[in-house]
Amino acid sequence: MDINFNKGKLLSGIIYPEFFPLTEQDIVLNVGCGDGVQAVIYGGSFKSMLGVDINQDRLATARQLADYYGIKNFSTLNANAENIPLQEKFDKIIAIDIIEHAVNPERLISEFYRLLKDDGKLLITFPAWHDKWENLFRFIGRKILRRKGKTVRRPGWDPDEHQYDYNLKTWLKLMERGGFNLVKSRASTLFPPLHYLGLPKFWFSNKFIHKIDNFFCQRPGLKNYGQALVCVFEKAVDKKIG
Repeated sequence: MDINFNKGKLLSGIIYPEFFPLTEQDIVLNVGCGDGVQAVIYGGSFKSMLGVDINQDRLATARQLADYYGIKNFSTLNANAENIPLQEKFDKIIAIDIIEHAVNPERLISEFYRLLKDDGKLLITFPAWHDKWENLFRFIGRKILRRKGKTVRRPGWDPDEHQYDYNLKTWLKLMERGGFNLVKSRASTLFPPLHYLGLPKFWFSNKFIHKIDNFFCQRPGLKNYGQALVCVFEKAVDKKIG
């Protein structure tokens, strides 16, 4: 398959259908869909999925990927996630690795609220320990393994870079103020991102290890210490204040 995308996301994304299943009746909005791997991970098991992203090249990749895997009920929209030109409401919204990239997270949350049905559900991730591990491994790569750095900084707002380093308590408070109630949460994985050191993602590919990781990822005392916190929210229809 000659498609340029992050193939590791297909492997690590197995946690989303496990934690946030979709049905054949669900009309889904995938905000910040990037290469569209969520459509593939869910195997098209939804009525329709619309992927929104600001990067046209990634949307082209998303369409290629969907075609390759035979996902016929996936479409794309090129737009800024903070101002999505849609009026229809969705049964489910998926927002993976997006909110920390927004210029105005509160505006993004407001769009989630506007576009989600009153009885709908939102799947969203917040960065936890991933960036801390990544910075450590980059330091090891540069200073100990003598690898060249590959990060290229662009002037102005770079949608590929994290704009905020909020702690989880702050992220969850923003969601509450934006009119959402937390339904459930878990860590994405308690393993550090060892692939930055050249190791395969055995914590996802090995079913036994993945099962153990899944168990601990949902324990109250541990789930805030994973690479990311994966959350499901519902609208608090009568409580929105922000």
